Amino acid sequence: MKLAPVYRAFEKCKTALIKQSIINTGQHYTETLSSAFLQELDLPYPEYNLKIKSESQASFVGHAMIGIDQSLESLNPNLVIVYGDTNSTLAGALTAAKRNCQVAHVEAGLREHDLSIPEEVNKRAIDGVCDLLFAPSVSAAQRLRDEKVLGQVHFVGDVTYDLIIQLQEQIASTFTQVKQKYNLASNYIIATCHRAVNTDNKHNLESILSALAQCQTQVVFPIHPRTANGIANLKLEAYLKYDHIKILDPIPYLETQALLSNAQSCVTDSGGLIKESYFHGVPAVIIDKQTEWVETIKSGLHRIAGPDTEAILNHLKSSKQAKSIDRSIYGNGDASEKILDMILKSLNDKEVV
Repeated sequence: MKLAPVYRAFEKCKTALIKQSIINTGQHYTETLSSAFLQELDLPYPEYNLKIKSESQASFVGHAMIGIDQSLESLNPNLVIVYGDTNSTLAGALTAAKRNCQVAHVEAGLREHDLSIPEEVNKRAIDGVCDLLFAPSVSAAQRLRDEKVLGQVHFVGDVTYDLIIQLQEQIASTFTQVKQKYNLASNYIIATCHRAVNTDNKHNLESILSALAQCQTQVVFPIHPRTANGIANLKLEAYLKYDHIKILDPIPYLETQALLSNAQSCVTDSGGLIKESYFHGVPAVIIDKQTEWVETIKSGLHRIAGPDTEAILNHLKSSKQAKSIDRSIYGNGDASEKILDMILKSLNDKEVV
């Protein structure tokens, strides 16, 4: 999702001859969803598909670095762009830096200030080795300057906001289909849960599921594979047997945005859904103890409950649609164009033709 608007901006660029190549490590990979995302977002099939199977984090990063290094050996690129804070992002940034290749990080400067969170370790390491750091918010850009990172820091806005603006008509038309497909009630809550701190901890997971079970509103619950495994391993299946809870397999991007944009509220520990629900003006109850998207909390639209049954239910009862949302805190929908301009300037400064 983060790659799509940037890829499109480069494809439309007529000022320079630029060849783009996509490397897919295979993290979070399923054939059905991968193909669906590529089709929905009008992206080509990755030129390099490493198909690294899920394993321990350190092992995954190591194998990903080997595969990415072989790909970069063949491509010999002038610049590598990495997105977000995944293990794949870390592997890409480290490998490109080791090859003395320029590295640009899209979604730089976000912090949760808790090193027990795997993504927090990734964020800090990635930002430490990148040449160009594209921050989605002013606070993220200032944080990077305060940390005195060596790369160039630029506030550009959030690229997924670009994407939602570009696809808003498709999102609206998709809702007509999903409403019938999933037999949605007039009012419903969309819920997701995937972070290991919740899925691997019985108390946390049971508290979250208990809150969903006690909701008086239909709950649409696309279940992440890690969550499904956690529920099975911890023997919590009984919480999913309530009539108002609608269990879905993982769903494509447009369906997710259609469900989210029309939801009464959102319950999630996903950083992506936290900011996307903000873009749609939908209240969110965050089932984590912190979030890197601090602006959404300051706005009053989103609230942090953590994995606490009572807090989740109380926040759901008191959550309200905001009368107005200041989406400009995440840019003006032109982040990808700004990234394009800055990358072209950086390449030209290096005298790359």
